[in-house]
Amino acid sequence: MVQLKRLFTLVSATAIGIVAGTLYLFSAYGPQLAHRLNYSGTASSLIAFSGSIGVSLSGIPAGILIDSKGFTLALVIGALNIGLGYIGLKVQFDRQVPNVIISVLLSFFIGIGSTFVNSSMIKCAAITYPENRGVATSFPVASYGLSAFAYSFIGNHLFGANTSKFLGLLGYSTLVIALLGLPAIYMADKESRKSNVTYSSMRHTPAQSFELESMASPRQSASQHRRSGSQFKVTGSSPDPITKLEVAKSPQFWLLLSILGLLAGLGQLYIYSVGFMIKVLLHGSDDDTIQSAQSSQVSLISIFNCAGRLLCGAFGDLLANKYGQQRSWVVFVPAAVLLIVQVFCFTVTEYDKLWIASTLNGIGYGFGWSSIPQILLEYFGVEVFSFAWGFINMGTILPTYFFTHLFGSNYDNNLVLNEETGLKWCIKGHDCYDETFLVSTGFAFLAFLLVVWINVRPLIHNKKHNSIA
Repeated sequence: MVQLKRLFTLVSATAIGIVAGTLYLFSAYGPQLAHRLNYSGTASSLIAFSGSIGVSLSGIPAGILIDSKGFTLALVIGALNIGLGYIGLKVQFDRQVPNVIISVLLSFFIGIGSTFVNSSMIKCAAITYPENRGVATSFPVASYGLSAFAYSFIGNHLFGANTSKFLGLLGYSTLVIALLGLPAIYMADKESRKSNVTYSSMRHTPAQSFELESMASPRQSASQHRRSGSQFKVTGSSPDPITKLEVAKSPQFWLLLSILGLLAGLGQLYIYSVGFMIKVLLHGSDDDTIQSAQSSQVSLISIFNCAGRLLCGAFGDLLANKYGQQRSWVVFVPAAVLLIVQVFCFTVTEYDKLWIASTLNGIGYGFGWSSIPQILLEYFGVEVFSFAWGFINMGTILPTYFFTHLFGSNYDNNLVLNEETGLKWCIKGHDCYDETFLVSTGFAFLAFLLVVWINVRPLIHNKKHNSIA
């Protein structure tokens, strides 16, 4: 009976986790929302970006609330933010109320809700199966990654090009799913308080997932790095835990912050812009065709984002445990893949080939978010992980804003007025946005160079250290 109860709790947490990943569905409704409310590409990019801001800024507050008050309250707060956020967008869409500030705030609330729901469900899974935290938490993490696929598939088949009903599905289903799963989550929360089970490592954004428990290798602790001097220079040979000040002084920390910022920004550039890319590549097609194409690309990104996150953990374990290599080699994968995506998007002029970019972007984006937590744990250990990870997540804000704003600006500069409808649109196809990916290719190459440096630097340091010894 106890095992069945635990299983039901895990299933509930996994199902609820689906509603947390809807932020990445923006390209499935964003272009239609912008068209209906006559928003510019720049305004639409700002709306998408505000969701990411909500995710980044709410990580630490969500963790504090969950650790102090339990995960039930966080679930309720998160579900209300997501549900009411989408319902608000639906009202704007239905009544044609063009107000960018309101849309930005609603997207911001959705981002906040995403973090609160996902973080609470990960902790719920971890407490339900404390002996198998890595496996247990992988379920809500996987459902988070597959959220966009599930919703885009269902929405496309049920509603087609009806954006209003799709927004309604996102809003109302969030509230219903959370309500149905709430009793099981509440009971698990109540029992965890009785048994004084704690899991204080949840102060993070959805991207942290289950890496904290499953990726930390006893053979590669931070104290070992301190003693060997292979990662950063710390005088003495004390095995004491690394302090936050030492983390802040470490070149590796700032390199990782820069790398994740660039990789996340590049990934989100495509995620939030692909809907507009499809609209111009399929210019002249009917609404149903465009909506279906947008849903298909969002689904591909979602599936391979999830696959990338899960594969990255296994790849990191393989490198560290079987071959004895540092986990930082893992980040070569997203750096190389996202560089290819930028070059591909700059050159591709046909929609039929866009699935390649969506697949690769999903893999690269998922790998990128999953690789950095592994490396942080390897470099600095568990003690300062929440601080380091929370701080590094803040580093994604500026790059994401820069790339999404760049796309919106370039898109707007190529718009022409349709005298029949009075609305602006772009009829230049690929030329509507190609300059954006020329610039992003340069930044992707910079990210790749930083990855090379973070892996080569310890080798150079060790070589000098051995020659002196």
